[in-house]
Amino acid sequence: MKKPVLSLLLATALLMGLLAGCSGSPAPGTSAAPVQSTTAAPQTTATATTPDAATAATTTTATTPDATTAATTTLAATTPAATEPLSQDFILEYPEDMKAQGFTEPLKLDHVPENIVILSVAPVLAFYEMGAKIAGVPKTVVIDYPEELQKVAGLVQFSAMAPDKFDAESVVKLNADLVVLSATAADTVGKTLEGLGINCYYLYAGHTVSYESVKMQTKCIVDAYSRDEASTAKAREIMARFEKTEANCEAAKKAFAGQKAMVLQSGGESHYIQTSKGTLGSMMDLIGFTNVFENPGAPMVQLDYEQALSYEPDVVVCVGSTDAETHKATMAAAFADKADYWNAIGAIKEGKWLALPSAYVSNAGLKITDNLNTLIETMAEFLGIEVELQK
Repeated sequence: MKKPVLSLLLATALLMGLLAGCSGSPAPGTSAAPVQSTTAAPQTTATATTPDAATAATTTTATTPDATTAATTTLAATTPAATEPLSQDFILEYPEDMKAQGFTEPLKLDHVPENIVILSVAPVLAFYEMGAKIAGVPKTVVIDYPEELQKVAGLVQFSAMAPDKFDAESVVKLNADLVVLSATAADTVGKTLEGLGINCYYLYAGHTVSYESVKMQTKCIVDAYSRDEASTAKAREIMARFEKTEANCEAAKKAFAGQKAMVLQSGGESHYIQTSKGTLGSMMDLIGFTNVFENPGAPMVQLDYEQALSYEPDVVVCVGSTDAETHKATMAAAFADKADYWNAIGAIKEGKWLALPSAYVSNAGLKITDNLNTLIETMAEFLGIEVELQK
């Protein structure tokens, strides 16, 4: 009787073992570790790429381990890019004309600047409209700062000063983490500020900056601040102003074709003449006027009185550092003081000259689009020529 009992016990044990091998529950110490290893890597990837969904992904994985890979792949593929955290890196590129001057490497910061001091008028409006946090700007007669900018608490307006008299301490007190200034000050003010550990970005500024330079510089600024859907839309809107202005310039070119202009920039008894590369000169060129003076060496030089008698412009456009009416009175007095000379230029003798406000004397940055459209209207009215513009 012992042998049959023993055989029965062995058969029962064998059957239980086979049942255990077919069960969905792994035997302790064998399959548990591989399952944990398999699910761990996909969970880590999901957490890194879509942190807001990490909890849900972990819960799903824990309750349905066989579906871990599929769930993670779907999550990564369907999560909208807008839910991903934006990079904190701030990259401000240089436009092509500045790269040609040796500024080839972009400004790279690990955060968006929070205290920007701008020492040149040109980029102020572009930074402001893109929501930059501005702590200081230069005093100017070229543009009127928006009221909201002027109301910024603690905003400092810097007076123009020679590089050797620049007060770096005033910038330090503002805790500036970025200073934007003219490239002409790179070896003086720039070196001082960089030596104090302050980031600097350089640009073209002054009386001889062309429209194309302003456009390229503005593009670099708005691109740096295009960090989400709203700011990207704002950047597109800003650049669209240039497109509309260029369409108006094309219309003006047809209307003003064949007109020759002399561009004078004056201050006191000093008179300078601009080429089509100067600030106002480039604007006149864009709207169809042929400049009577060209000089490959410089976009603006002191007027050569003898040579000027040979130019024969159809119109003379004058600009200075005051409003239009004040500058008109200044130039009228200058022309009357040396009437024998100035009246030898037909356009001046016939009264075919006009004075423009200080908005045209220097680089107005983003304001150049408004200034160009106004210039077209001003010249059309002065010359009695009709130009149809986009509004």
